[in-house]
Amino acid sequence: MTSIEVVEFIYNAAILMAKNYKKDEIMQKSIFLNRPNLVVSATDSSTLDAICKTNNNNTFDIVEIRLDELVQEKNLKEKISSISHPLLLTCRHPKEGGQNNISDPLKRISLIEPLLPFASAIDIEISEFDKMTNIVSEAKTKDIKVILSYHNFITTPETSDLNLIISEAKRHDADIIKIATTTNSLKELINLLSIKENSTIENLSFMGMGNHGMASRLIAAQSGSILNYTAIGKTKIKGQWRLEEFLSALNLN
Repeated sequence: MTSIEVVEFIYNAAILMAKNYKKDEIMQKSIFLNRPNLVVSATDSSTLDAICKTNNNNTFDIVEIRLDELVQEKNLKEKISSISHPLLLTCRHPKEGGQNNISDPLKRISLIEPLLPFASAIDIEISEFDKMTNIVSEAKTKDIKVILSYHNFITTPETSDLNLIISEAKRHDADIIKIATTTNSLKELINLLSIKENSTIENLSFMGMGNHGMASRLIAAQSGSILNYTAIGKTKIKGQWRLEEFLSALNLN
């Protein structure tokens, strides 16, 4: 069996497993740590406005507000205050895919902090944790969940290296650990999926990007990935699913 045939087999198996996936398992209005959550990201004015019009939509659970991409958005606080879904605040560092070159930790904190009253969670890169401890501590005191994340847009490291990254996030008392890597080869796909098989961390979110990203995300959702990211409208990352297509693949619409 060739590598392509193996990937197709995994992909088709994930779709078949989805036939038994219960819709009410992911249709939640809070960030639960004992079940999958579907996340949609607001990355520009059009997606933010579209999300604001879907407050009664039960097909997703969490709205990620990408502050690095919405830095010029007018009336942002007013708009997000109208969203009934739990909000995840992310100001991504440019080294890990952030836009508008916002690398200064004080600037990033200044974008996140005023919106904490509306947040259910914040996402901070593991590599930037030491520079963002103030906002992490503040979030913790307000009972806001802290996601510590790792992104690799080039490859997927060996599973042993990923496990070291996960261990570091665990030492920092992450509520959820997110791993997103590039899965252009079968070996990279296996490296990524193996972290769930080998890890004792329950609150783990993992996903692939690139050639096998879509297959990895289906399998991840079936394997208990806590956060499963989709797009409303056009996808911006190769390997990401549009919300409607992901729901269809999971047999949820």
